Amino acid sequence: MKFQKNFNNNAALVEDGQALEWIVIGNGVGFGKHPGDLVDESKIERRFIATGSKGFDATQVQALTEINAKMLTIMSEIVTLVEPALDTKINDRQYLILADHLQFAVKRINAHVTLNDQSLLWELRNLFPTEYKTAQQTIQLINQKLGFKLPDGEAVPLTYHFVNIKNGDSEIEDTMTMAKLVANIISIVQKNYGIVLDEESFNYSRFISHLRYFIIRRLKKTQETDTQLDPALLAMMITRYPQAYQVVQQITAFLKLEMDWTLQSDEEVYLLLHILACHPASTN
Repeated sequence: MKFQKNFNNNAALVEDGQALEWIVIGNGVGFGKHPGDLVDESKIERRFIATGSKGFDATQVQALTEINAKMLTIMSEIVTLVEPALDTKINDRQYLILADHLQFAVKRINAHVTLNDQSLLWELRNLFPTEYKTAQQTIQLINQKLGFKLPDGEAVPLTYHFVNIKNGDSEIEDTMTMAKLVANIISIVQKNYGIVLDEESFNYSRFISHLRYFIIRRLKKTQETDTQLDPALLAMMITRYPQAYQVVQQITAFLKLEMDWTLQSDEEVYLLLHILACHPASTN
C-alpha cells in the first residue's frame, strides 16, 4: 500500500495495488511518510475502504479522520476487550460509532460537562449485566491509558452502544424502550406482591431473559409460529392462580396502553408461569 495523505500519526489515506483508497489505523502508521511511500502494513490495526460502493461516505470519512490520535492508539485495546466480552465482532460502522462516542465523552469531560442521569442504572445493570460490566472496564481502560477521569455515569450511554453492537446495530431507542418496559413490568409484579424480587436468583434471570426476548420480537415485529393453547389450560391457570393472573392482566393493560401491544393467550400463560417461579409463595 502506498501512502497518500496523513490525517495524524495514527491515521492515513493509502492506495492499494488495485487503486482502491483505504483509511488505515495504527500506531505511527502515517508518521514521517510522504506521498508514494510504502506503508508498513505490520502497523495497520484496522482498515476502511474510503471509496466505492462498499466504502464510507464523505461524512463518515470525515468523522473517522477527526478522531483524536490518542483515542486511536487504544481503540485496538478496547476492541480486544469488548469483542470477547460480548462474544461478537465489531464491524467498521460499529468501530466508527464507538470511537466517536468515546472521543465525545472525553470532550465532555474536558469541557466540564458530566452525565449524571442514573434513572436507568438499575435496569441496565440487571437487564444487560455483561454489557454494563464491559462498559465499566472500557472506562477504566481509557482512564488508565489516557490519563482521563471519565466518571462512572459514562457507563450508562456506553452500555447502550454495547447492547446495540451485540444485537446487530438495533436502535438505541429500542434498547431504552426495552429497559423502561422491563422496569415497569418488574415494578408491577413487586407492587402487587409487596416484595422485592431476588435479582440473584435463577428464576429472576430467566424471567428477565424471557421479557427481553418477548420485547425484542415485538419491537422487530417478528412473531413466532402461532401455537394455539388449549383454552382449558388458561382457564385452569386463572382459577388456580387468581392473584398471579391479575398481575398478568395489569401487565397486559400496561403494554396495551404504552405500546399498543395485545398479548396472546400463550404469552399470558408464559408470563404467569414466570411470575409464579419468581414468587413461589403465590402458588400456595
